[in-house]
Amino acid sequence: MIRRTLILAIALAGLWTAPAHAASWCGTETPTNRAPELFGGSQVHAVYAIPSDGADRFGSFASIMETDAESIDAWWRGQDPTRAPRFDQFPFSCGSQLDIASVRLPDPGSALTSYDVIYSHVGQALFATGFISPASDAFVYYDGPVTDPDICGVGGTVNGGQTGVAILLIGACAGTHSDQVIAHEFGHSLGAVAPGAPHRCSDSGHTCDLPNDLMYPYTSGGPLSSLVLDPGRDDYYGHSGSWVDIQDSAFLKHLDAQVHLALTLAGAGSVTSDVPGVNCSASCGTDWDAGSHVSLTPQPAGGMRFIRWSGDCTGTFTCDLALDASKSVTATFGPATFPLSAAVTGRGTIVSRPAGIVCKPRCRHAFTSFAPVKLTAKPAKGWKLKTWSGACHGRALGCTVPMKAAAIAHATFVKKPKPKKH
Repeated sequence: MIRRTLILAIALAGLWTAPAHAASWCGTETPTNRAPELFGGSQVHAVYAIPSDGADRFGSFASIMETDAESIDAWWRGQDPTRAPRFDQFPFSCGSQLDIASVRLPDPGSALTSYDVIYSHVGQALFATGFISPASDAFVYYDGPVTDPDICGVGGTVNGGQTGVAILLIGACAGTHSDQVIAHEFGHSLGAVAPGAPHRCSDSGHTCDLPNDLMYPYTSGGPLSSLVLDPGRDDYYGHSGSWVDIQDSAFLKHLDAQVHLALTLAGAGSVTSDVPGVNCSASCGTDWDAGSHVSLTPQPAGGMRFIRWSGDCTGTFTCDLALDASKSVTATFGPATFPLSAAVTGRGTIVSRPAGIVCKPRCRHAFTSFAPVKLTAKPAKGWKLKTWSGACHGRALGCTVPMKAAAIAHATFVKKPKPKKH
């Protein structure tokens, strides 16, 4: 089920109103999601979307999107010091900023003019590319033709409210503040305003009591700072009712309960998590809401294998980790195999377990790395083992080689002394 809501402008003048403190986005355009993530948990992706035949103006809007995200984050923290949107960010050279993706839709602009069609087609495209999922929400700046210049944006939930999409229509509502529009639609993408709210408008997911409520159906074009997040805390945020309370949304991080997961990678490989947060091919760190649970899966690079976990993870398989406090884990990768060479002096044989070496006088075999190999010296009739050298030592017939690196073992056999005649 898709629930769509929109925001209308009732006072329009000129172009979009510029924010007081504009930010400069320093990334590069890409159609994919960058890794690693900085925050663990359900992510809010930022997407610039254009029709298949649209002019790419990504460079003109990336900084606006970054500025709006910073504005919304600051405003939300001011309304509720314990919550903020978990915007997907990437550590660019200039610092942590929005991870903005550029998506060209499969349809031309002529097929995407009405807001409901835009909503439907953008949602389908973002599902297909993985930008929205049960663990991924998105806010979208749609840069294409629109039929109604007074409809500023559209937003709603999909998959029974598990996720959602918020869309700002760039070609509409000149004179409004874009951060106010996208914040309003983001509220819809989280599930506001649900049936049961005492001040919900009769025909839409909005509140109709106070014009300065974020979820009021109309905007006068004022700044986001002039609005309040559910003024009475009784309609959609922080209420005690049985209907949807977006303060509980998985897409808001808990500012008062953050823990850090530090991941160290030793050797060539990568580690991913079952929920967004860890996707690292080098040592990385992510911040999580305390109480989160994450499953970490190692993936060795070609010719390598996963050896073991250490730190707060143990074992040689997937690690299930409860983030009740800050944790530190290390994933160790090594070459898939190491060669073991064997040599014999005198008469005798060296055999291995597992199989691979049956040696006289010289042989070599590649064994699984970090998996011990047992070598056994078998003297010929009338001969005995004098000594091992190299990776093995002593005179015992059996020797265990740990295979933590390439190794060489040498067995020297000598004739047994003839018994003396009396």
